[in-house]
Amino acid sequence: MKLSTKFSLFNALSRVAILLLLVGVLPPVMSRLALVSTDSRLAQKKEKVLRLIRRNGISTFIEGDQSSYGSYNLLKEEFISLEEIPPGPRIDVIEDSQRAVEDEIVEYRVLSYSFAQGSKYYLLEIGRSTGSIDETERNFRTYAFYMLLVAVALTTLADLAFFRYLLEPFYTIIRQRLKNAHHPAAFNLAPIPTSTDDFRYLDESLREMMTTIQASFSKERKFIADASHELLTPLAALQYRFDNMLADESLSDENLLRVVESQRTVHRLRTIIKSLLMISKIENDQFARTETVSLAQLVAEISEEVQDRLSVLNLTLTQQLEPDFRVVNCNRGLLFTLVFNLVSNAIKYNREGGQIFLLGRPGPEANRYVLEVRDTGVGISKEQLPRLFHRFDKGKGTDPDSYGLGLSIVRTIADLHGIGIEVNSIEGLGTSFLLTFPAEH
Repeated sequence: MKLSTKFSLFNALSRVAILLLLVGVLPPVMSRLALVSTDSRLAQKKEKVLRLIRRNGISTFIEGDQSSYGSYNLLKEEFISLEEIPPGPRIDVIEDSQRAVEDEIVEYRVLSYSFAQGSKYYLLEIGRSTGSIDETERNFRTYAFYMLLVAVALTTLADLAFFRYLLEPFYTIIRQRLKNAHHPAAFNLAPIPTSTDDFRYLDESLREMMTTIQASFSKERKFIADASHELLTPLAALQYRFDNMLADESLSDENLLRVVESQRTVHRLRTIIKSLLMISKIENDQFARTETVSLAQLVAEISEEVQDRLSVLNLTLTQQLEPDFRVVNCNRGLLFTLVFNLVSNAIKYNREGGQIFLLGRPGPEANRYVLEVRDTGVGISKEQLPRLFHRFDKGKGTDPDSYGLGLSIVRTIADLHGIGIEVNSIEGLGTSFLLTFPAEH
């Protein structure tokens, strides 16, 4: 789980916990708010009634010989009463009270207030049913709950957006410094702009490390170039001397045999050195990958080149690439070597009169392509399959002239081009190499 997701999830859970706590505290608080709101409303109505009395007189409510006034609304939710009372202590309270209304006992929140008008004393009572108060409380509670939910959702989204913004330099460091740093020569050492000291320190540390790696890589490339010259030049001189010795007619048959064996050893060393240098150069990204290659055309060229070897062993090579596939951003020479090595192995370890198939087809994943190199040869044992691409691992019963580097070169070239390799083999029946090429860009 990403750090930003964890952070947002933690904030969301903490807010939910706060929300649950508030839900527990909310009912009494809402009850109190509803009660305060009701009391304030009753007090406002009292002031309104008193203003009417002061302006229009008590006769507005009590006429003639009447001693009281009372009024209930249709649903009995509110009432107002005014009656004459004997002189006594002043009354100014708000309390819960029960009233009988049309043979029904109703709970009310009642404001009672006594005042003098002229020489007489009156008691004003204004009430509101507790049922309507409860409804007000429920409305308060519902609105508050929804507002809390909206607040939790908005703050969580805001936190997620802010955290992504905050971590953007970190993601940039990952993309530029680590994920896309395929080769030291292509390292991007430009500082990544950020106002966060931690990310700046991380970027500086990675740039220092990459600078060290780049310097080591440059030394390694120089060593490879020097080694190729220092190793191959003496071998070429030896080969030249052996050729001259073979031209000497006075050379005995025994010495002639020794020279020929020495030539084979020199040739073997040259081949091994060239193969190792090729692997090293591929791994150090010293081959440009700017070409676009037609697989069908490449396979046709390889097929034509191996015709002489096929005829010697009476082998049949069948090629079928439908549709064709164009490999972009590749090195044609390396791709040729990759497929040629597989075909060469299919010839070397096949049976006389056997078959080789080069089959191309769209892959199971969108925009991918699979090239299969299949033979009807001796096959590969299950024990050998895990070590198939190891350097100098020739397995059992293989060609004595094999150096165990052909498939290692195949793997290295495939990795360089992002080509997947799958091997299926049954001893005695044959081997199949599946090359899965990435989507064309």
